[in-house]
Formats: sequence, C-alpha cells, structure tokens
Amino acid sequence: MFRAIATDLDGTLLDAESRITPRSVAALQRAHAAGCRLIIATGRHYRDVQFLLDGIELPVSVISSNGARVHAADGTPLAAANLAPALVQKLVQPALVRDVELALYLDDRKLACRYTGSLNGYLDRAEVHASLADYHGRDVAKIIYCGDPAQLRLVEQDIRYRFDGQLALTYSQDCYLEVMAPGVSKGQALQQLLAGMGIAAQDCAAFGDAMNDVEMLQLVGHPHLMANASQHLQEQVPDGQRIGHHAESAVAALLESRFAACGV
Repeated sequence: MFRAIATDLDGTLLDAESRITPRSVAALQRAHAAGCRLIIATGRHYRDVQFLLDGIELPVSVISSNGARVHAADGTPLAAANLAPALVQKLVQPALVRDVELALYLDDRKLACRYTGSLNGYLDRAEVHASLADYHGRDVAKIIYCGDPAQLRLVEQDIRYRFDGQLALTYSQDCYLEVMAPGVSKGQALQQLLAGMGIAAQDCAAFGDAMNDVEMLQLVGHPHLMANASQHLQEQVPDGQRIGHHAESAVAALLESRFAACGV
C-alpha cells in the first residue's frame, strides 16, 4: 500500500457537483486506517479546503494556492510564499488584465475584480472590488485570471515577456491562468511536506487532471491521471496510470482496488 496519498480536488477527488462523495470519504478513511498519510493539493484557497473537509474526521495535510501555502493536518502553517508586492501592482493593471476577470488570494480573504462571469462559481465568499489597480500588493499568495482561453493566452504572453523568470505560471483549466511566486508548485510543496513526514516520493501516490498537477505527478512514484485529464497533462506525464472519471469517484475506485490487492 502507498505510504502517502496526494490528491487534487476539482476534476479529481470532487464529483461533478464539487463534493467529496461518501464513497471517497470511506476510501480515504480506509487509507488512513492502513497507515497512509493524506494530502490535499489544490489551487483553491485554504479556507475553501477547510469548508470542504468540514465534518470529515480525518487528519489531512493541505497544499493550497498551488503550493503557495502548506498546512499540517492540525492546521499549523508550514510554508508560505508570497508574490513580490511590486510585481502584484504591475500584474493587476487594466492594460495587462484586459477584459478577463481577476482575483487575489490572501491568507484571510480573496479579492475579486470584474466578478461577473465564470469566477462566480469558483470564488465563493470573495470580497468584490470595482478595481484592484491601486492595491498595495502585499501578502498575495496567488493571482488568478479567468476568461476566454484566447484572451488568457495574450495575458500569459504579456506576463512571460515582461516578467520572465520572476513568476510561476500554470493553468488549472483552460479558462484559469494562475500566477504564484517563482518556484512555487504543488510538486515543490509536496516534496517538502513528504520530507517532513519521512516519506520518499517513490512511496507516494498522486492524482490529478490539470496542468497545475504536472510537477506533483512527475515527483511521485505512483502518478494517476483522471480520464478527464487535459491532453497537455497526458503529454507531460506519459507514464501516469489512467484511471476513471472524477464524476464517478475514480480515486476511490482505485484505492478500493489497491485495498483488495493488499488485503487491507
């Protein structure tokens, strides 16, 4: 059996209604009982993860904001990486943002601008502002741009041209471009977390569906790609095991099969 399990949320552990199903909870409980360490690795805000885990009596370590924040299972902060304030001020200017939606992730809240489209379903409990152009830029874990993929590619090209090497960029979906401090990724955070647990990456299983899962899946000894995984992810992790669809509790199904094989 695996010594640790790291799983993404949206498009992976969560079902089509963005819920952790009873079947998935039961599978995670069995994994914990068998001695596996449980890790959520997501682009979501830490508070969103706490909301999703409410009522689930399991010790789960959390990598949030694509690795910009790491918390132990008891809620103790273990790592934090913020964007440079001067860069944040440049990244929120209307000339760069164009017509896409924008949000900033801070420890205690999310700040959103042009909060009218796809972000409505993604940024629950966000603090909405008419403009973030005058924001001081401090304490920002992540910036997310949301919009038409063609528009986001223009934003991405502009960011890479102007700030090459100063940022980490990734996509959680084609319509979500996410920006963190340089070196930040789920894989980097997971490597540090596993080291603190005394667990080799080769003994960890990971599950993901999108490009912000690449580094995590490339790190571990047992990478798993959802049936709904993006083509780009499949190309980046060609040796990953393909499993079922997130809407069908495929992570739970895989764990159940491993339990049966190991007699757990």
